[in-house]
Amino acid sequence: ADVLHDFDAVQLTTLDTLLTLLPPIRPRHFSIASPPSPTELDLCVAVVEGTTPLGRRYHGLCSSYLGALQHRDPVRLWIRPGSFGRLPLALITKTGDDTGSGGASQFHTPVLCIGAGTGIAPLRSLILHRENARLTPSTDTDTDSHPVHTPDNILVFGCRSKDSDYYYQHEWAGLVNSQRLELHTAFSRDQWHKIYVQQVLRDAKIVEKHVLEKGGAIYVAGGAKMVRAVKDELVECLGKVLDGGTATAQRLLKKLQQQGKFSVEAWS
Repeated sequence: ADVLHDFDAVQLTTLDTLLTLLPPIRPRHFSIASPPSPTELDLCVAVVEGTTPLGRRYHGLCSSYLGALQHRDPVRLWIRPGSFGRLPLALITKTGDDTGSGGASQFHTPVLCIGAGTGIAPLRSLILHRENARLTPSTDTDTDSHPVHTPDNILVFGCRSKDSDYYYQHEWAGLVNSQRLELHTAFSRDQWHKIYVQQVLRDAKIVEKHVLEKGGAIYVAGGAKMVRAVKDELVECLGKVLDGGTATAQRLLKKLQQQGKFSVEAWS
């Protein structure tokens, strides 16, 4: 339709001719934004809108369809395994806690989540999954009489503007206030110079300690360009403190990936 509208000199004699030229509509894949549940799931979908080089407005096919749905409208979908797996859920039960938290639990392995825009979806799923595990600890729990009151979930999130696409900000604020989340944000268009998540990672100086001292896991989600920039920044940060520099850092990330402690979900 776009081609026929913008180049009206194209002539098609029959509908059959047109249909033979059109490829099938490709499926749209969206990351689940909620923790595992037998009855419901959340999606975080940005409605695609824009203007063609010839000045005609266009709208995303699937995102506009989802945006127009009303409550209780049926939706056909299927669920397939995502890119993230082996989420660390083993807990340490903290005793002797003088904070009044009633023996709150902390995870053996801290998690660093890095995402931008709707890339927050799978990261929210991971964080809420861990929070659910924290509230309902399993038998896979050790006791530590010397608790450390530091957040074991870290989120670095970027978007264009805090006022327009800072997704789930109230949830993050609640977790920060309860000391269960360390939050770093990058709002790229809210100041005269653009700020991106890789710059926040560098300035916060959290990568080296998270990986080398705490043995933490890293999850990255977002557009392919952003993911490449974040991976380069991770290599740069680790390379500054490792013998062998960036070459050693790249081998370390590959090893972490094999161990399930470095995972990426990217799309173009």
